[in-house]
Amino acid sequence: MPGEPLRVLVIPSSDYLGHPFPQRHNQLFERIHDGKELEVHVVRFNIFGRPKLSSKCIIHEIPLEIKTSNTGFYYLANASSYTVEILKIIKRESIDVVFAGNLLPPLTYMLVRNLVDMKTPLVFDLQDYYPMSAAGYLADVNSMTGVVLTGFFEAMNRYLVRNASVVTVPGVALKMYSRRAGARRVCIVHNGISEHFLAKHDGKEVRKRLGYSEKDIVVGYIGSIEFWLDMESLIKAVSMAKTRGLPVKLLLVGKHLQTSYPLKVEKWLRDYGIDDVTTWLNFIPHSEVPRYNAAIDVATIPFDVENPTAYYAAPNKLWEYLSQGAIVSSTPIPEVLAYRHIGKVYIVKNPEDYVKAIEEAGKQRDRNVDPLPEEILKNRLWGNSAEKLKKMLKSFVPIK
Repeated sequence: MPGEPLRVLVIPSSDYLGHPFPQRHNQLFERIHDGKELEVHVVRFNIFGRPKLSSKCIIHEIPLEIKTSNTGFYYLANASSYTVEILKIIKRESIDVVFAGNLLPPLTYMLVRNLVDMKTPLVFDLQDYYPMSAAGYLADVNSMTGVVLTGFFEAMNRYLVRNASVVTVPGVALKMYSRRAGARRVCIVHNGISEHFLAKHDGKEVRKRLGYSEKDIVVGYIGSIEFWLDMESLIKAVSMAKTRGLPVKLLLVGKHLQTSYPLKVEKWLRDYGIDDVTTWLNFIPHSEVPRYNAAIDVATIPFDVENPTAYYAAPNKLWEYLSQGAIVSSTPIPEVLAYRHIGKVYIVKNPEDYVKAIEEAGKQRDRNVDPLPEEILKNRLWGNSAEKLKKMLKSFVPIK
């Protein structure tokens, strides 16, 4: 009927309400759901239990599901029943277009085959290289099982990319991958930052609360501690800086999501002798992240470039760090290399490169690395990305 909203069903890549901090899909769809032009429905996969986030969207809980603590096995065990339930939602709610994140490939594959038969338009959001990220939740990605699973999921991933009406990606690297995989149409919808990152903080209150002195050089990482990181090189670098007499401290903000990778990190902290200069906090409210960014002298993006999940990533934390004037040390992933001329960005390929950034921070005790100008940050706001997505959806399936 005339005047009805475009109905979009979002199949997120994680637990939409139970994740400890807002994800890409939360940031985008909470901004575009208005019930008038766009009516956003979201399937909730209850992985983390009690909701930690709120939503304006229409949430659909799955009535029956098999519970397991392993994310990969959770999706595998529920793939068939989830497909049936999602198809029921599409019919019951008269969904116009399905927006699917990169879930475990067998689940998405089963769903897409049905959508093709139903001729229901699909937007596939390829927010990272998920054949390996999916395999990583089932096995060690470097093991024989991990290699076989990655290859199997890669074949499924290419099927999904080829059969999607539109593939959305957060950056250029994944756009190039999608083109090679046979995508018909690719649209870049950048990862962004929330509006509260525009406010500048000095970090003194957080540093004082954590027991840091003015002379301490705080090396920090804020985010999930998972298998797509190369934390050992960063930890080794902090150990080297400590041995050379630099007043270095390591601040980790965030814990694990599903795998046992943090246990390796704990062992490396002990083995390299820096557990006494390390503060490891749990996840913090998203509203508090800028204050902690401001307390960090050297902010790190220690992504493992040998892991495609990390290599193709478009990390929000680059812009979040730069918003508060930190020196940024990142491994050479394409999305950072593309913006290395903005702010003070060090590209690190080994522990010694990290140490150079730490030494540079020690020379800048007055924190004279200016935050990015507000006009640059405003171009990276989630609101801009949400508007681009909204425009794409409205042109893709016209309003009824």
